[in-house]
Amino acid sequence: MADPIAATLVDISRDVRLAAALGLSQPAADIIEALRERLRSYITMLAVPAEEYGRSRSGEWYGSHILDCIANARTAATGNIPPDMTPDEELLLLAEFTKTLLLYAGRSKQGT
Repeated sequence: MADPIAATLVDISRDVRLAAALGLSQPAADIIEALRERLRSYITMLAVPAEEYGRSRSGEWYGSHILDCIANARTAATGNIPPDMTPDEELLLLAEFTKTLLLYAGRSKQGT
């Protein structure tokens, strides 16, 4: 069976770049919402292997920072964001969390 993370690396990378580009423009609301939902699903999917990496680094100074980042990403993925955050800022936040969790999940797979 194909690795679900490896199978979606292209999609995730494309959507992170798309979110960054759309955050600077005024696209249709339905396009933004569809992208926002995909980013949220990526965060949910990547959180588990990213958390494995964070726990593997718990004895190091940055291990708790990794786990805090993952917790914050999960919170953002549920739509629980600061009330003063604009939709563009939320989209960029979700993109950054997705990119970060993708990095951590990849490191978990590498065992580093």
